[in-house]
Amino acid sequence: MARSYSDYIFAQSKRNPCLRNLCQFIANDNARNACRIVSLEFHAKDAKPRRVDLELSELDAIMKKDAGDCQGRLIIVEDLSKAIIESLGSSLDLDPLFFASHIHGPRVDVTSSKPSLAILPSKVINQNFLSLQYQRSMDFGLCPMAPRKMSRNSNVPRKVVLLPPLKDTYIGLEQQSCSILLSSTKSKSWLALILVDKPNSDLYTSPEKQMVLPSRPFQGGYEDFSERPSFFEPDAGHPGRMSLLEDLVWYWQKERPPAFESTQPTLLSLAYYPLKISAAEWVSYVAVMSNSIKQYEYTTEAPHQRDGLRKIDSDLRSLEVWGRRCLQTTSKLRSVIDFLQHRTKANQDLEEYTLLIRDFEHVAALVDTYGRRLEIMVPVVTSVLQIADTRRSLREAANVTRLTNLALLFVPLSFVASLFSMNGGVTRHDLAIYFAVAIPLFPDTQKLVEEEISR
Repeated sequence: MARSYSDYIFAQSKRNPCLRNLCQFIANDNARNACRIVSLEFHAKDAKPRRVDLELSELDAIMKKDAGDCQGRLIIVEDLSKAIIESLGSSLDLDPLFFASHIHGPRVDVTSSKPSLAILPSKVINQNFLSLQYQRSMDFGLCPMAPRKMSRNSNVPRKVVLLPPLKDTYIGLEQQSCSILLSSTKSKSWLALILVDKPNSDLYTSPEKQMVLPSRPFQGGYEDFSERPSFFEPDAGHPGRMSLLEDLVWYWQKERPPAFESTQPTLLSLAYYPLKISAAEWVSYVAVMSNSIKQYEYTTEAPHQRDGLRKIDSDLRSLEVWGRRCLQTTSKLRSVIDFLQHRTKANQDLEEYTLLIRDFEHVAALVDTYGRRLEIMVPVVTSVLQIADTRRSLREAANVTRLTNLALLFVPLSFVASLFSMNGGVTRHDLAIYFAVAIPLFPDTQKLVEEEISR
């Protein structure tokens, strides 16, 4: 019986434990959506690549037949599934780490590690693929009933975290991944793969229920990095910013990346547009960080109400989470910078890619700056929380003092009244004697109460 590619993955997971997330993905096989497959075919006589939309059965046929006059194909797969993994992996003999790096878990699992953390840099830089992981910022408007943590309705699980409201607007951070691979084929033509996530939709899931939450890209989405159209020429449109697949096709058909050779491209040139888009998305992420820090700066005054105290406590936890996010973001940006520096080392004439390194270094510097500001704010908010606790303790002490003063008045009177109640009737003469006995007891009662409090 022939061995399947899934069997090969399970066998390799014993050598590489970081493949367990891929094994779990294949074993569950929860394909909620149909995959979209687009092939961009490059021909010598065409200035633009030809777009061909494929079904899964047609993908299998392309893998087996000769390319003919086609110089090469760039296949973009949206919302990966087990069937696609089986088809591509068995046809091209792909490294399972390529799929495992793309399917990074939405939650931290202590029983297995992520490939990005488990594989040493010396092995990463020599791989024939690149996996980009970044955060996409989404605007959810007013949705106070939404859970803080959700997942997107997609085949590959992607976590969505809702931040505390920024001026009555809820901002969400969505996990995004784009993986690029340059494969070798038996024919003269080349074949490249790009795995992307499905477009943003309003359907989200949580452990309790499935919900519909209207969302849109934060501040309109990432900035277009292509050349500005001339005023005297018709506008060729712009990327939609909702579907990464459509955005990549739009850029590829508009202009080929720098240093791209249609007969023998490099992994660096194939990753140009995904790198530019991820850098632009990181800029939006930094804008969210900036707005969040401004909000925390407004909470440095100690509150007088219990709700304000809860808010400061919540802000303190959010600052700690942002500190962890900064470390993860810096690690992701650093890995991309290392990839670019290694790929451009042999050729210093790649000016566009040198500028791309500067873009990622700029974003990394901003993240580092905001990270230091967050570190400074943590002790400030902690001090504010301590001041608020001290004020509350002083208010409680003042209330105890008032109760003590009331006790100084009523305890002697009650004690003497209980003594006099042992007799039958009460006359005016008895009432005078009552006050004459009770009033001198006030100082002694105060002294006893003060001694008890001091203890």
